[in-house]
Amino acid sequence: MTKGRVLPIGLMLMALALPLLGHSLTLTDDRQEYQGAIGMQWLADPDHSLTPSTALKALREGAGATMMNGYPSLGFQDGLQWFLITLDNNTRFPYWFLRISRPHLDFLDIYLFDRNGDAIDHQRMGDRIPFTQREFKHYHLISLQSFPPQDRSYLLIRAQGDNIIEMPVSIKTPVAFSQQDNQISLLHGIYYGAIIAMCMFNLLIFISIREPSYMLYVLYLGTFGLNLFTREGLSYQWLWPDSPMWNHYSLPALNLLTLAFSMLFVSHFLELRTRLPKISRAISAVTVMSLLAIPFTLISFHYSIQVTTAAVLPWPFIMVVLSLWLIFQGYSPARYFLLAFLSVALATTLYILKAFQIIEASWLIENIMQLGTFLEAVLLSFALAHRMTVLKSENARIQREATEALEQRVEERTRELNSALSARSEFLAVMSHEIRTPLNGIIGTVDMLKSSPLDSEQQHNLNIIEQSGNSLLNLINDILDYSRIEAGKMPIEQTRFDLHGLINDSLGLFQHKARVQSNVLGCELDANLGHFCIGDPVRLRQILVNLISNAVKFTDNGTVTLTAHRDSGNADYVLFEIIDTGIGISPEQITHLFDHFQQGDSSTSRRYGGTGLGLAICKQLVEIMGGEIGVESRRNEGSRFWFRLPLPKTEASAKLPVVQDISDATRSGGRLLIVDDNHINLMVAEGLCKKLGYTTEVAESGMEAIAVLLSANEPFDLILMDCEMPEMDGFETSRSIIKLQKEGRLPRVPIIALTAHAVPDKIQACHDAGMVGHLAKPINSERLLMTLKQVLRDPDIRLPGRSA
Repeated sequence: MTKGRVLPIGLMLMALALPLLGHSLTLTDDRQEYQGAIGMQWLADPDHSLTPSTALKALREGAGATMMNGYPSLGFQDGLQWFLITLDNNTRFPYWFLRISRPHLDFLDIYLFDRNGDAIDHQRMGDRIPFTQREFKHYHLISLQSFPPQDRSYLLIRAQGDNIIEMPVSIKTPVAFSQQDNQISLLHGIYYGAIIAMCMFNLLIFISIREPSYMLYVLYLGTFGLNLFTREGLSYQWLWPDSPMWNHYSLPALNLLTLAFSMLFVSHFLELRTRLPKISRAISAVTVMSLLAIPFTLISFHYSIQVTTAAVLPWPFIMVVLSLWLIFQGYSPARYFLLAFLSVALATTLYILKAFQIIEASWLIENIMQLGTFLEAVLLSFALAHRMTVLKSENARIQREATEALEQRVEERTRELNSALSARSEFLAVMSHEIRTPLNGIIGTVDMLKSSPLDSEQQHNLNIIEQSGNSLLNLINDILDYSRIEAGKMPIEQTRFDLHGLINDSLGLFQHKARVQSNVLGCELDANLGHFCIGDPVRLRQILVNLISNAVKFTDNGTVTLTAHRDSGNADYVLFEIIDTGIGISPEQITHLFDHFQQGDSSTSRRYGGTGLGLAICKQLVEIMGGEIGVESRRNEGSRFWFRLPLPKTEASAKLPVVQDISDATRSGGRLLIVDDNHINLMVAEGLCKKLGYTTEVAESGMEAIAVLLSANEPFDLILMDCEMPEMDGFETSRSIIKLQKEGRLPRVPIIALTAHAVPDKIQACHDAGMVGHLAKPINSERLLMTLKQVLRDPDIRLPGRSA
């Protein structure tokens, strides 16, 4: 009986003692980011009596409270606030980024102590310190810390400020910090870009139709967006980095400006002057008071931020009540208005309740203002559009008996308004499928004409067409490759290939252009390079072609030399160098040379062409393949581009898949069925197949293809299937054919996709539908022959998607 009572009592005592044991944050190798706020200890120091050492001692002895929320918010606090994070760094990596996502702390001191309580480091930052003096030029409060590896340390934070004290602390490795920061920057760009676009769009409408509601809406949305931009710390970084005093006092002023412009907009939009004149006069009086109160916010930030924050709270609810009243009165534009202010009312209420510690803070509530503002902006745009539609209808009804000239003018203005309002829903998109389809007709027809008897002028013109088509195709491929790399979906193969042959083929592509520009194109291959290597020949060829193309393009009457040799430090690596005597690059231009859409300068693009994607793609491909790339150059003295890749040597007899050279593939006959709804594509595919010695039949739809197969006297050896067809597309057709094959009604025939799609998900869809390969348009005879020979040799083979 006694033992039964002792056990529960002991457990209760242990539970009560747990907070006294403290909470330590353990850093391990398998994680790259931590929420430092969870388990963080907090101690208030209203009379500024503690020093860093005494605060550390008090917190280690159990003083203060333990924060168990990932986004701790203390509301408005007087005096100093001390926070302690106990760290056990069980990694070998000492450097970590400390991020505090609330930028509006007047002063933030970060102290690092070792396990014995001895000070290691001290850093100071805050919005009272000029932005240009920050060690890290970042809108959040960022600190690079060196935690002793395999040891315990103490991170002591002292915060002081007149604004809300919030401490969303996160600890990340440099890689994790960079990844998260890129994602946040992208979201910021999308959000604030949308706000700016909405403002500009409505400003243009105002300029066009002179309707004051649009101008007031722009002022309201603009100040609201600037308010959020400032709260996030972005204004301090981009707008006034040398004005810490204004940055400190700007928020109360922006609160009042936002409130004033929203009142003006609401009063005009809801036509309160005629519908509710007394309320209109009251709102006008509050608007004037808000504007007059702005200078007084400079007297005491501590009180002005609380007063202005609290003053904003009832306004959205007043708008909701007014909207409901006017809806009941039959004013239809108020419906969108009601939805808009309901969204911002909810967001504002949660944010302010969090600020005054009525509800618990969280990441969602901290960022809910952005979501509420965006929804409000969209809904208010609809409200404006609907209001203008109503106004135009009323004008048309009132002026129905007016002269024909006036009626025509009203109709023209209405059309202009509808055109302006529909502009935001129009998006320009250049899709690869829409470009590759006609390009297939151009390049395929050129390929067929090359074997025709032509005179020199005709051959010259044909070469121009081919070069232009290939240039457009290269541009499309660059854009697709860039998208794949950015999405992390660029496949890298490991196969055996002839390195010497690949280098010579790459150089051979530019022999003619080099002769035209009076250049000498040379090659120096080390004797120990080895003929056969393991790697990705497609991507290596792409890198070499890009670099050689640039060297030839920017060199006249000079030399371009490609060298390749084994790395002296690691024989598995090959060092490639492309050296030219061209125009060279200045040191300033080299800094951004491998960035996306960057060229030496604006004149480079005008004179030599190009998108600025080639070198960026080369750099990313090299890094994905485990190598590195660089450049050395001087203006007017030429350039040396180099890169090194892991390409281990292998013997010619190694039991590995070999990339077959098209020249080794003998042409032989076979019976093919070509399915495509586009007459030009059908003609090109049929012409190329006949040129290669194959017998063909064609079908212009999926149903026709099945009918041809069922009625054929002789079986087909292979089917070339277009994917995008009306009624029954290529995927459905392939599934139906395979089903008939399984039922024994058709002999087994391999199917190859012949489509203008060249993105990974479409290629996967082809394989899922049962197709054994994929050829991306535009096609040429070499790629077509290689694919046909491989499939006809082994019908069970699964080929990767081939694109130009």
